[in-house]
Amino acid sequence: MGIIDSTKHTLSCAKCGTTESVMVLDKGSNFGGSSWHIQSDFSEFDVGWESGRNAADDPKIVCATCKKCGGNAAHKDEYGGV
Repeated sequence: MGIIDSTKHTLSCAKCGTTESVMVLDKGSNFGGSSWHIQSDFSEFDVGWESGRNAADDPKIVCATCKKCGGNAAHKDEYGGV
């Protein structure tokens, strides 16, 4: 099973300037369907994720709060491809 897709999620807090990124990887093969996996958890932010309607949908961040100051985080995602 290899990586067939990826998305980089970056969170930034305007209040204190904290920024952090994690990768979400889509693993799969020609013989089986794909499945998204969050490579690591955010350590600087409390994050709420929402799964897609099926395993092929990229998970989405629905809320994120900075652990240092409690500020709401701005979210940016970048499609990475393979």
